[in-house]
Amino acid sequence: MKIFFVGSPQLAEGYKIAGVEPIAVSGDDDFLRTLESLSSNEEAGIVLMDSDYVSTVREKIEKLKIRSKLPVFLEVPGRKSGTTVDLKAMISRIMGVKV
Repeated sequence: MKIFFVGSPQLAEGYKIAGVEPIAVSGDDDFLRTLESLSSNEEAGIVLMDSDYVSTVREKIEKLKIRSKLPVFLEVPGRKSGTTVDLKAMISRIMGVKV
């Protein structure tokens, strides 16, 4: 199983250095096409998604998450959204329970 990052080219380079397989996208349509492709990729275990792109197509991503058991789709901070992350809320959303 592999970990993928889908998002901006600048962040993709950073994830590549960390050992994550990066996929740089150029817009919302490219972002959604890539996620749909990864949802049927048997090698994909975790897909890290740039929150700058997620915020514009959240409804479509939620439907994609429901359709597939694997990979697990996780939103990570983007360049525009900053580094403020509410870990408690993120864990609650991922686990489906209030923490």
